Amino acid sequence: MLLACVKPTGISSFDVVKIIRTHVQDKVGHSGTLDPMASGLMILGVGKGTKELTSLIGLDKSYETTIDFSLLTDTRDASFREKEERFEITEAQEAGAKKLFLKKDSKLIPAPSLDQISKLLDSLLFKEDKEILLPLPTFSAKKQNGKRLYKAARKGNAEIQEKPMKIYTYEILDYHFPLLKLRLEVGSGTYIRSIGYWLGQQLGLGGALIQLERTSTGKLQLSNIGTEHFAKGNIKGQERTIYFKELERAEI
Repeated sequence: MLLACVKPTGISSFDVVKIIRTHVQDKVGHSGTLDPMASGLMILGVGKGTKELTSLIGLDKSYETTIDFSLLTDTRDASFREKEERFEITEAQEAGAKKLFLKKDSKLIPAPSLDQISKLLDSLLFKEDKEILLPLPTFSAKKQNGKRLYKAARKGNAEIQEKPMKIYTYEILDYHFPLLKLRLEVGSGTYIRSIGYWLGQQLGLGGALIQLERTSTGKLQLSNIGTEHFAKGNIKGQERTIYFKELERAEI
């Protein structure tokens, strides 16, 4: 059996698995991790359905995310471990008009225009003859020398690596500096945190995600799940609800 689940923010992907496992009383696995601060679509395999998960890992995915250019963290999102740097946003006169600036290292950096941001995003779009390399978040489940990167990062000795990533389409949903909201369609293994951080670095700003939602995997849309079926579980003293829908493989 395959299940489409709605992961809420504030719990891990394994927490979702634990809640569903208690509900179905069978072995459960998932086809792709979502960070604790992220929400959205997860596909789970139950019982014999766990054998189908390998074929789902490589599917393209879509996300909606909000990037905060005034924030820089060690995790590249709002759930920082040890390092969080918040930059001041101020208003100043330039060419006779009031404009927004970010104050960083005693310098005033002007808010980038939509055109600047669009050109950078355009440069990331997938092309058959061009490999796009982006920096991996050190706090990630990716393996380095056989060990998870986040384990090395906790000890302070993780090296920043680059990884090929695929961004097929993007849409700017909203922009009020320092916040940028995007919709992205990406290939498997693409880190949205990497995109936010890279954009900020190119613009001389911060760049951390404060919101992330997976809206589709393959053909399956988050909006198709509904609220008819659900499971409840206690995670760290708080009752959490996981909505789910049973799937046929052809739906994904």
